[in-house]
Amino acid sequence: CAAGVVEALLVVVPVETVKTKCIQLDMPFWEGLREIISLEGIGGVYTGGLATVIKQSSNQALRFVWYTEYKRMVTHDGLYALTPIMALFGGLTAGIFSALGNHPADVIKTRMQGVRSGYSSTWDCVRTTYEREGISGFYTGIVPRLSRVVPGQGILFLSYEVIVSALLSFYT
Repeated sequence: CAAGVVEALLVVVPVETVKTKCIQLDMPFWEGLREIISLEGIGGVYTGGLATVIKQSSNQALRFVWYTEYKRMVTHDGLYALTPIMALFGGLTAGIFSALGNHPADVIKTRMQGVRSGYSSTWDCVRTTYEREGISGFYTGIVPRLSRVVPGQGILFLSYEVIVSALLSFYT
């Protein structure tokens, strides 16, 4: 969790903020970065920092907690081998679980990082989103995210298990 927070603060928050604003400003990265700093100061690249930290730290935690528990259950605590299809399914479901679990933080992060977000704080963004759109507002864009995350995590966990299995059989 601490690694996710550090990663978010040092890399993800500024890069995601600049990326989001560059898309809205229709500018290349470096030009957009200069524009943001000139208009908002260095703090402009840290807009939505709390929401990004929550999103980043919960994303990996949810994904790995799900996959670890899934693997424990399907192998009966390691009694049976994990097959490649089991690893693929575990990764797919880990992707679903993590995307559904932390998409609200992703929505808040993205809204706060907009060029003219108008939110005074993370809590203001949460409150305003709920008042205007209800719970469904926190799941805006979930279908495209699922279509990217789910197959990606299936492939990732399948690859991981196949590589670990190959390395273990090679070195033991």
